[in-house]
Amino acid sequence: MRREERESMHKGLMVIGAITVASASAAVGWYGVKWIVSSDEAPAAAPSDTPAGATVPLSYDLAAIESAAEGLFNPPACGETWTADATSANGVIPVVSVETADGAASARVAFTSEAEGITAFLAQQGQLIVTRDDVVVTPEWGSEFVPELIMTAGESPSAASDTYAITGSSLCDVADEMSALWDDFDWDNATDEEVAARYEEVAEFEAEHSSLPAGEYKVYAWSPIIQGEAAAVARSLTEEGLTDLALLQYTAGYSAIADDERIAPYCEESETPDGATELLCDVPQDVLTEVLTRDVPESYIVDAEPTVAISEAFTFTVE
Repeated sequence: MRREERESMHKGLMVIGAITVASASAAVGWYGVKWIVSSDEAPAAAPSDTPAGATVPLSYDLAAIESAAEGLFNPPACGETWTADATSANGVIPVVSVETADGAASARVAFTSEAEGITAFLAQQGQLIVTRDDVVVTPEWGSEFVPELIMTAGESPSAASDTYAITGSSLCDVADEMSALWDDFDWDNATDEEVAARYEEVAEFEAEHSSLPAGEYKVYAWSPIIQGEAAAVARSLTEEGLTDLALLQYTAGYSAIADDERIAPYCEESETPDGATELLCDVPQDVLTEVLTRDVPESYIVDAEPTVAISEAFTFTVE
């Protein structure tokens, strides 16, 4: 499969999946924030919806947030020799945990903060670097920064991320071989039988390389950490019930701002293959930035420059 075709398919699937998630998460409201404590501790209290004190008008500007994160860190390339020490960002540090079974591994990421009380910041949980014998073999999950609001309370970590599978066939040094199976495939002229045969060939390759090759593996989590005004307004919006802020361009019609007349011109109903209807949106960023302007408590604003945090490596060995 050509790279541009894979990227187009990935973006389409991401938007469709995001719409489904947003329709459920919008109803969650404040309690959908990335917030959790361990099961044997009393939950930390959520901040008041109407905190006392002075406020300042702020806008959630996704383009400005992405610009702030750009260039903060360049992940090492496949095949590069690389190690790193744990690095906190304004007291925030990611924590990665890994479980192994049947020749594969799965990783999850959370964040902790050295600060007392509530710490709110924009970050991304799925940024991982995987090495084998200190040589980079990170699966090509992509590294585009999709910011989400993360919150910690005292020593309590944030909610853990989804699970990221690490298999032999996903490692970048093996994935290139699998990708080559599609490089010469003629999608425009291939028959259904030829497509099915190639998929079967790829499935056989994945099965053959499902187990991780022997070696000492290290898994690092990293992320830009954005605080300041951007995290402050994200916190206020999340308290209103707005989640998945980075995807609202497409999911606004299923969110807490669905009734805002300013987004109505950019959303339309579309019939699905099963005869139902769905609301498809593509709201311009300048319009969305205006809609996402709020009076934010000054106490929410942490004066901190954007920077990058890197976790301590989680090490495991495959014999």
